[in-house]
Amino acid sequence: MLMKAYKVEGRVIDGCHDDAMENACVLVEADKIIYVGSVEHCPERDDVEVIRIPDATLMPGFIDCHAHVIGADSQGYDENLDSHLDLILSAAHDLGELLDSGFTSIRDMGLFGPSLGRSVDLGLVRGPKIMPSGRIISVTAGHGDSGHQFSKAYLNAHSPLSVLADGIPECLEAVRTQFRNGAQFIKVMATGGVSSPIDKITDVQFSFEELTAIVAEAERRGTYVAAHCTGTAGTLNALKAGVRSIEHGVMLDEACIELMVKNDCTLVSTLAISLGIPKMKAVLPASIYEKGKACAVHNIKSIEMAKAAGIRIAFGTDFTNSKNTRYSEIGREFVAMTEAGLTPMEAIKSATKNAAYLLQQSDLIGTIEVGKLADLVVVSGNPLEDITRLQGSDKIKVVFQNGFPVKRCD
Repeated sequence: MLMKAYKVEGRVIDGCHDDAMENACVLVEADKIIYVGSVEHCPERDDVEVIRIPDATLMPGFIDCHAHVIGADSQGYDENLDSHLDLILSAAHDLGELLDSGFTSIRDMGLFGPSLGRSVDLGLVRGPKIMPSGRIISVTAGHGDSGHQFSKAYLNAHSPLSVLADGIPECLEAVRTQFRNGAQFIKVMATGGVSSPIDKITDVQFSFEELTAIVAEAERRGTYVAAHCTGTAGTLNALKAGVRSIEHGVMLDEACIELMVKNDCTLVSTLAISLGIPKMKAVLPASIYEKGKACAVHNIKSIEMAKAAGIRIAFGTDFTNSKNTRYSEIGREFVAMTEAGLTPMEAIKSATKNAAYLLQQSDLIGTIEVGKLADLVVVSGNPLEDITRLQGSDKIKVVFQNGFPVKRCD
């Protein structure tokens, strides 16, 4: 691909500061940002293509830290029975919708992440760059045990979503297998969950000793463990074991908050899907609806406590591109975060600077600074005044990835 230079003019939210820069511009050459500042002082060049949209706002490319690119409606498929080829081809298509919504990177939380990530890196698939977890590690009868009608051996051999591990030896083998297959971090189910039929959201899953072994093995590889957590006791168990990100964090208490601060642990809150479940009674099984409603009651309180304690909050959606979680509407999470008490700037930083930290790529992405990769998003309007400017893919006018405009509606 021929690399050229671009100058994008408008309002700049750089992800570093708490205020936007007006009448600013960003100069991009090849895959890097080479200037950020006022239009007046931007270097003059004849070889630059200027992108100028009325009332435009330029931001770092967004990052979803809790993505599930599953390739099918989550209410209408069975990953243990449906063709994996059909699912992964559909997932490859869905990645393009994420990119069109402004998401230039994601942290994939289970299923086809390693394979999809390699395809994106090779330029075979149009989509966000991917930090994959590989298959989710769960205990038998836990939140990741999606096919209780099958044997454990069958699921571990055939399910692309999760692997069941009981006892320290199986846990270590599961972790090492994920790294063998291309995982860049590990995801575990530390508590029960909403969508699983055979557990409660308050269930504690994995012993402290099992989780400690998983964390130690991930750290030996220079990375970390992300833990699905709803109930308080299981969350505390995971924090004591040393996980570095809490996914959902629905029922945090003061003890959890204290440990998160001490361990510099990040919260990925997935608010939009949690707060939306009480509105979906007609389309959800009764057990899922009741568990989801219980989570929604606690979720905002957990966010308020985390913000007050200064805990890093990173953007995550849990969206799957199902009919209720379309990638074209993934920006609903920005709106949900402001409804829970974050400022628009805090919500934007959660999807940029904070998310890049969780992807271990703060030196490359997440902020608009000279020398960083030119992963950028341009919207029409000011999201600091109207956060719904980020809510739909139709409002995303330009997306840059690695210095190249991969979407243009200017």
